[in-house]
Amino acid sequence: MVQAPADPRFADGKLFDLENGLVARRIFSDPEIYDEEMQRVFHQCWLFLGHDSMLARPGDFLTTYMGDDPVIVWRDPHGKVHAFLNNCTHRGNRLCLHDRGRATSFSCSYHGWTFNSEGRLVGVPFMEEAYMGQLDVECLGLVEVPKVVSRGGLLWGCWDAGAPSVDEYLGDFWWYYDTLFGDDGLEALRGCHRYSMVGNWKLFCDNFSGDGLHVPISHRSAFAVDATRRNYLDRTSDRFMVQFMPAHGVGALTLGDSGLQADLNRAEELGPEAVEWVHERHRRIQERQKAAETRIAGWVWGQCFPNLNLQAFDSALRGHAFIVCHPKGPDAMEIWQYCLIEKDAPQVVKSFVARTATRGQSGTGLIGIDDGENFERITENMRTVANRDVNSNYAMTLELEGHWPGQEQWPVAGLPGFFGPSMWETSQRRFYRYWASLMGVQA
Repeated sequence: MVQAPADPRFADGKLFDLENGLVARRIFSDPEIYDEEMQRVFHQCWLFLGHDSMLARPGDFLTTYMGDDPVIVWRDPHGKVHAFLNNCTHRGNRLCLHDRGRATSFSCSYHGWTFNSEGRLVGVPFMEEAYMGQLDVECLGLVEVPKVVSRGGLLWGCWDAGAPSVDEYLGDFWWYYDTLFGDDGLEALRGCHRYSMVGNWKLFCDNFSGDGLHVPISHRSAFAVDATRRNYLDRTSDRFMVQFMPAHGVGALTLGDSGLQADLNRAEELGPEAVEWVHERHRRIQERQKAAETRIAGWVWGQCFPNLNLQAFDSALRGHAFIVCHPKGPDAMEIWQYCLIEKDAPQVVKSFVARTATRGQSGTGLIGIDDGENFERITENMRTVANRDVNSNYAMTLELEGHWPGQEQWPVAGLPGFFGPSMWETSQRRFYRYWASLMGVQA
């Protein structure tokens, strides 16, 4: 992906002044900007589609979105995973009406055109009587996403046939993911937790990209009632933010044996299998880093640009949340939240994870509702005339970026990425700088 040519509509510099940490609030509410970013951002970037374990057998499928385009992700009889635009090529009717399942073909409810899992048009009612045998079925297959790949069990797709590889796109972020889980070490729990939020998709995603400041403030009530979260506030000094090119990041990164004892204390309540699992998982992570100068333990949240958000990668006893923020217009979004866990974790741990997965970040959890209320109030204000040309401030530690007080003492030598303290806005600034480059916006 190369920087888009400058768009004359945005060339006056009024949308961004990132040298001073300023972002115009209009980018969160303007319908014209929203329409443009569906093309320039969501049709150029690699997007998370799901996990291989969701499509374990030939014929397994799931439906999702790439930007605002509905797609079917479908494993064919040869084991290859395809992603197709979820539209019948006859008149554009929605083809698959189900969230997930197994099928050898789908028939359109309008005129009955039928397509197989390789996207081919294999059935047309009244082919001889109505079409006189003249329909060229070979040219009327489903519209296919040109790039679909699996990395470490994660399925990614990209509409841009000329885009760099997913490995290049994920960059150093993948080292952190692979260090925790190795090659395809996870499986998805059944189901997907979905909820709607008022607000632009970027509000949700820049929050996950590196907003450490809001955690002890917005989520104060969660810390007050949930004892397992309280040690977070006591450990901000040994947690780090890390940013990766082009605009990915993780937050509250922990090192070494951090969090191990807390996991063991909780595992004792679940029994010896859970205790053994905590030790084994920690051993594996450390083994993958045996040659490293500094070793990571995990991270609390993260973000892969543009709309994959991650949470709970810091514990052997928490479900790892893959949270996709689907844009639904300039002031609406739908959150699809999947829970993944190590496939060889004991059943007692998987059952515990299933019971507790949505207690924090979810539509009714202790964490998610706080963010939702903030985003809704922000959005209400952004709809007003006076607010449209007011800037949001992302200038935290702008003058200190890259030379933080005490950073020479940070034990992060040899780790990839750009490091910062547990509270910064560098990730958000880089999130918007990359967004601007895709949009052709002067920043």
